[in-house]
Amino acid sequence: MLSNTSEPNDRGEDTVLFEHDNLVIRKYRSSDKKKILRITESSFEGVSLDQNIQEKYGIIGKAWREHKKDAVLYDLRKNPHLTVVATCNGAVVGFICCRYYPTRSIGHIANLAVKREFQGQKIGKKLLDLSLKLLKDQGAKHVKIETLEQNDRAVNFYSNDGFQEVGRQIFYFKEI
Repeated sequence: MLSNTSEPNDRGEDTVLFEHDNLVIRKYRSSDKKKILRITESSFEGVSLDQNIQEKYGIIGKAWREHKKDAVLYDLRKNPHLTVVATCNGAVVGFICCRYYPTRSIGHIANLAVKREFQGQKIGKKLLDLSLKLLKDQGAKHVKIETLEQNDRAVNFYSNDGFQEVGRQIFYFKEI
């Protein structure tokens, strides 16, 4: 079971979680959606399961970037209160979407992306840290995240943050 599905408003009632110089990290607003989807389109090249499938089988239904945007839209609809955005000079430059499973007290980092030109500035780390606090405030005792083995940058990022590998999953796909 996922948490509350209320849509955030845009009347300035969002919560600023962190502010330093030109960087502001705050809770998601519905007006962020298009900007988040643009970041999604450009951030998962070479590290998307749907892209792997498309490269082997061709486009299935729609291009892999559209499938990825659908996954992010799911979280924006179902868990807007667990989505956090980073802005620099007012422009959205990164986001993190989370889920919370209260019956197991487990948080789940579903998607994390920072625009390429803003990577390497610890924005992803700050998004992750603040999201872990949000999940803990929800009641999470543990948090999970998954990434493809081919995503070396994410593998290093999560392991350096103290996440421990607990298993590997092999994805199979077959035309029928």
